[in-house]
Amino acid sequence: MGKGSADRLNQLYSEMFVLLEEEKKIRKETENILVKANTAIDPRKEFNKWLKSAKGIVWKQKQFEYQESKCAYCSESLRFADAVVHHVLPLKDFGSAANKPENFKLLHPGCNLSIGTRIVDF
Repeated sequence: MGKGSADRLNQLYSEMFVLLEEEKKIRKETENILVKANTAIDPRKEFNKWLKSAKGIVWKQKQFEYQESKCAYCSESLRFADAVVHHVLPLKDFGSAANKPENFKLLHPGCNLSIGTRIVDF
């Protein structure tokens, strides 16, 4: 291999190194953007924000009355302070589409835990 070929090869390696460093930088920037985007549209955060809002509080009160103070799962008496909002179609599978009041039921905390993310016919 001649000197010209070796010089050209070194030049190509240098250019490749620069491109690889630029790629690392772009990947890191992209990861940061995706993390921010996922945080901004996190369905769990959307739900918790709604639940604490005036609309969420009113919905819970009306749903409690509609369910006649009973757990939608076991039908036993339910205290309002203990009632947790259960997603019938789970957030992990349906994302933001599951964050609709018609998809919510009030349950005992233990009933909610026992169901987990299974879909149950109420």
